[in-house]
Amino acid sequence: MKILVVDDELVSRMKMKRIMDSLGECKEADMGSQAVALFRDAWKREAPFDLITLDITMPEMDGTQVLQQIREYEKAKDIPGEKQAKVFMVTGQSDRNTIVSCIRAGCNDYIMKPFSSQAVMKKLFDNGLVADPGSPESEDAKGPVPDGAKRSMLDRIIERFNQGEIELPPLPKISTKFNDLAAGNAQIQDIADLLKQDPAISSKLISISNSAYYRGLVENDTVEKAISRLGLQATRQTVDALSQRSLYITSQVKYTGIIETLWEHSLACAHACQLVSESLSARTGYDLFTMGLLHDIGKLFLLRVMGEIENNGQQAGTPAAEDLSEWLEEHHCKAGGILLLKWGFSGEYIRAALHHDDLGAADSLTDELHMVYLSNELVKSMGYGTHAGPPSTGPMESEFCGKLGITPEMMTGIQEEVRTRMEQLKDYLG
Repeated sequence: MKILVVDDELVSRMKMKRIMDSLGECKEADMGSQAVALFRDAWKREAPFDLITLDITMPEMDGTQVLQQIREYEKAKDIPGEKQAKVFMVTGQSDRNTIVSCIRAGCNDYIMKPFSSQAVMKKLFDNGLVADPGSPESEDAKGPVPDGAKRSMLDRIIERFNQGEIELPPLPKISTKFNDLAAGNAQIQDIADLLKQDPAISSKLISISNSAYYRGLVENDTVEKAISRLGLQATRQTVDALSQRSLYITSQVKYTGIIETLWEHSLACAHACQLVSESLSARTGYDLFTMGLLHDIGKLFLLRVMGEIENNGQQAGTPAAEDLSEWLEEHHCKAGGILLLKWGFSGEYIRAALHHDDLGAADSLTDELHMVYLSNELVKSMGYGTHAGPPSTGPMESEFCGKLGITPEMMTGIQEEVRTRMEQLKDYLG
């Protein structure tokens, strides 16, 4: 099926496109004139759209006007009714007259905002465009493990996690204590005394302060000097990264490559989040570095639990190897949100874990969530985390660059700095 999603509102358009991507080849347009041009061009290439979802309220040319032009084109070309595009109007207006006028103009049905995947699929089913989700023909039934079984597997994991039967190692205490000291305006000596309790972290911190990235005229040999050279913020972020690195060590050989790639992606996203925030001089009460470091923690949680389940010989219902990546993409956000809630993180960190891949499902769109979303797309486009597949668009093509005020020059600088940090600090941060 060839589908065109038309909506000037970014989040709504992304949400609808995510639903439609599972049904066939999907294109998008953010204005009426662009939609009409794409529609006509598709017919010229003899590859017309089967389905068009069309927002009613748009500037310049509203959805009703677009619909009229589509039907006029089909009439002028003598396109028979069975080959005409199915057009679903998307509207937040419950006004009966608006809906009736669209039906009279030639739409096939309408979808009310805010919409859910279930509501959209029901409309498509009612109009004969998709099979009954419960039937064997449904695309949701693909793969050796039925989707329902995959979902029940996630539910069982979360239930066992909530009951305390399975858990990740707790959030490293040294990181928590460091943040408490920093929030209390502690002196460098107090922070140094804390870090000295962990010889591995304190020695790594000294080495990092003497690395090519931070090196000064004189070599550091104490934790106090390392903190002074790095500064409190960079020290805190380095401690967070060093302490959380241990979470990504696994005895499950089959998952080692995925987990290492996940760590690289998370660390790169953390640097990108910090640099995006600094480039915008964003005033925020949150640590964007940590937010980026934790945004994909749900994948780590699920991989570790999968390893535990396999060690115990309880593999029934687990996704097959070829389905694992897709399963992780589908379920890691929910798992990450639950884990961060258990760890006591505030709502903004949980929101980033839940919605960094699907802004359309977020209850509110904050600058922090925008920055995590953009940073996630950016580092994937740079090759950090390629097991998850490339982003649908390049980072500068994202409308969030415009919304946040990020110029192409700023984005290039951020990319270069992320790559520099990853290259020069990889021997220390893994």
